Amino acid sequence: SLKMLRKVSKQLWGNKPLLGLIFVGSLSWVLTTIKNGIQSAYGLGFWGAHGHDAIWHLALSKSIARGSFDMPTFSGNALQNYHIGFDLILGILSKTGINVSLWYFQILPVIFSISIGYLTYLFVKTWKKSERAALLSVFFVYFAGSFGWIVTLLRGEGIGGDSMFWSQQSISTLINPPFALSLILLLSGLLLLLSYFKNNSKKALFGIFVVFALLFEIKAYA
Repeated sequence: SLKMLRKVSKQLWGNKPLLGLIFVGSLSWVLTTIKNGIQSAYGLGFWGAHGHDAIWHLALSKSIARGSFDMPTFSGNALQNYHIGFDLILGILSKTGINVSLWYFQILPVIFSISIGYLTYLFVKTWKKSERAALLSVFFVYFAGSFGWIVTLLRGEGIGGDSMFWSQQSISTLINPPFALSLILLLSGLLLLLSYFKNNSKKALFGIFVVFALLFEIKAYA
């Protein structure tokens, strides 16, 4: 709601360290996606995992927008056993008249990255009652990573190791939009859980069931 947005905006502008962290952190994340899907002299450009994952999500969302739940990569086969939530939302958003590629690469990444930073701050601040812990959590959400790059460096493969130890690095969050969206739902669910523990609210309990039920359909790890 507009009232909530005004409240969030006021809190951000009144907290310069948080505002700075969210701005720099979101910028670092968005840089991994923003140049993709843009028309150039050689056609549409896709970099890294976007060359596969993004094309799949764009094709699936456009298929859903047409009212079809067929596999866009296997003609005549129905989509099954797949977390379709993000693609369903993307298909609905494409009905607004804004190009689905613009939603995927330029608009949603900004919304997701800012939301994850703010919700992380809100959750930890509510849980631990510590400004320092909340700000450190936001910092690590945006900038933490494993030492997988050391392994690839020692192997003579350069600096890499993004998915080493089966741990996705923070900087790669927006390369996997369903995962990024799932973090927003997960943090929202945890905030509702804190509210339930504090107030024993039936509304909070209902919200918890709704959020975590939706989470299953956004990302399979749920």
